[in-house]
Amino acid sequence: MDSITVRLRFLSYPQLAGIVLPPSICQQLQLRPRQQITLSLGKRETMATVFQDKKAGENSNVVKLTSSLKEELGVPHGGLIHLKRDGDTLRIGPAIGIVTTGVQNNAIKPIGPRSSFFHKLLLAQKGKGVFYFIFSPADVNWERNTVSAWFLRPKKQGGYEWKKLLTALPDVVYDRIPSRGAEKLPHVQQFKLRLANLSNLPMFNQGFFNKWGVHQLLYPNPEVNEHIPETYTTPSLQLMRTMLRQYPIVYLKPKNGSLGYGIIKVTRATGGYDVSYHNGSGNVKRHFKSISALFQHIFRTRRQSAYLIQQGINLCTYQNRPFDFRVHLHKNQENEWVVSCMAAKVAGAGSVTTHVRTGGMVIPGEELLSHLFRKQKSLIEERIREASIRLASAIEDAKGVYLGELGLDMGIDLQGNVWMFEANSKPGRSIFKHARLKEADAVSRNLIVDYSRYLANF
Repeated sequence: MDSITVRLRFLSYPQLAGIVLPPSICQQLQLRPRQQITLSLGKRETMATVFQDKKAGENSNVVKLTSSLKEELGVPHGGLIHLKRDGDTLRIGPAIGIVTTGVQNNAIKPIGPRSSFFHKLLLAQKGKGVFYFIFSPADVNWERNTVSAWFLRPKKQGGYEWKKLLTALPDVVYDRIPSRGAEKLPHVQQFKLRLANLSNLPMFNQGFFNKWGVHQLLYPNPEVNEHIPETYTTPSLQLMRTMLRQYPIVYLKPKNGSLGYGIIKVTRATGGYDVSYHNGSGNVKRHFKSISALFQHIFRTRRQSAYLIQQGINLCTYQNRPFDFRVHLHKNQENEWVVSCMAAKVAGAGSVTTHVRTGGMVIPGEELLSHLFRKQKSLIEERIREASIRLASAIEDAKGVYLGELGLDMGIDLQGNVWMFEANSKPGRSIFKHARLKEADAVSRNLIVDYSRYLANF
């Protein structure tokens, strides 16, 4: 049975555990007056008596809960929400929890400097009929299946405010643990272990990807390996020599790197080899006559085992600067992959990567493709979208976990071939700061809610 959208209100009856429904909704849910039914929110449930609201109009969708039920289940607020009957249980929801660390007891900035990031995420609740909140692993009471969570609620005078409310452990959890370091914290590990042992409480986008791990998953797959550059782990001097004979450019990348940190570009040049990287204060370029001197310089302070060596791709350029695409993908309410945004990232002058922090700039993908490819724009755009969706499906299938969003770094070479350089399970949202990508930002945030509804079976 599909869920029904209702408007939830509360009645001050502390002694009575009752739910009051209009006759039309009673009929839809096949409920009788005075019937006893299990009522649930997330991982909390209790017995309730069904009452029929005879004064309700034929098209009324107002459902009322008594205060004792509200308290027992931890229903955080009224308003638009869904009801769904599953056998002998009537479910209220869905309840969607975003788990993270760094949560504070501060009503102005409850998640510290990342509060504005989460504020924007939670704005997607508008009109969706969901309970949507932020919590940390330390906020869970496992004995009572409750969580002390932060909600973003509308104010009477306009705008929104943060409110801390006790609610039920949710139907579905979205993992936004912010870093690999936070991921390793004992209380985070313990939380994930306990959650995994609960039935029917899916968590999506768990953990972080490792570049070599993703390569090992995809390179053997004939469906997608045409898009994967040749890559090896733990580069040796001999391996670098072999790769530079085969390719004019090779990249050295940290296995667990992010934001382009630590990436080194090695290029065959007249009389030797050029090495480019970002050292924290600026872009560095050096020339070496021999591969052995180059290799010694690179791995003087770096561990070979922490790096990958990868075939360099001769990327298309814009204003003589190479560019790639951040393709943001989401699962929708039908559990299908869709592209929410495609933004071109153009490298800064002398930069190894296209990241904004090293001088790169963001341009909406369609604009750049129109400028460069004109009549072939639609063909190239479709090729990138289609490859991205195949790659996202392949990653999800190979990892065997719930994935609701992915950020793929994709490029086009001078022959028009599409390549994937990196997959991110916790994609940043900096591309959405671009003035002409605001609509894509809203679409992306809405799709997170839609996929959560799918996983919650609402």
